[in-house]
Amino acid sequence: MNFPNVDFKTDQQIQQLAFQILIKELGTAGFIQFVQSYDKGTGDYTQDRQQWQSNYTVDSIAQAILQSDYTTKNRSD
Repeated sequence: MNFPNVDFKTDQQIQQLAFQILIKELGTAGFIQFVQSYDKGTGDYTQDRQQWQSNYTVDSIAQAILQSDYTTKNRSD
């Protein structure tokens, strides 16, 4: 399979480009305000996720997918 010429970037390159765009569009003060507005939140997401996902199995997820509206509407059989 041939893919079109795609310019893959590292996460660091993407972040640097995003910062440049934000500074250009928001100005330095607006960029700083934007960055300062981020809140990492509290708690342990990994532990929380394990608790709310503890009842899921591969079979239950597969069954939910098979019963979903999307799958039912887009079946080709």
